[in-house]
Amino acid sequence: MLTERERKERNKITAAKWKLNNPMKVWVTKARDDAKNRAIKKGVPFNVTSTYLNSLLTDRCPIYGTEFKWYGNGSTVSTSPSLDRINPDLGYVEGNIVIISMKANAIKSAYKAADLYKVADWLYEIENKG
Repeated sequence: MLTERERKERNKITAAKWKLNNPMKVWVTKARDDAKNRAIKKGVPFNVTSTYLNSLLTDRCPIYGTEFKWYGNGSTVSTSPSLDRINPDLGYVEGNIVIISMKANAIKSAYKAADLYKVADWLYEIENKG
């Protein structure tokens, strides 16, 4: 686990890399490193490689179809890419991760599929009353 000072220094180095390199390449390295730290903290498995993450890269969120915005200054927006565990209990392992938007990941993380279906079904009924 990084100290606050180490984290700030890493963020400075990462920001400089974003300016010099392909933002998607830098994102892959940062996403892998951050996922490894989260896996250790949460006590879940981790076996993700940069090669595997590169195989998952796309320029759009598979859920919303919105174009990803690649940022290097630590800021995120709803259209920033986010590494998501399909089943959180299985950890960061090949076959269990996808790259989706921050917006999609926030929604997915906060609610179970059954809850989302209930809201969607209710909203559909309300909007289509005739």
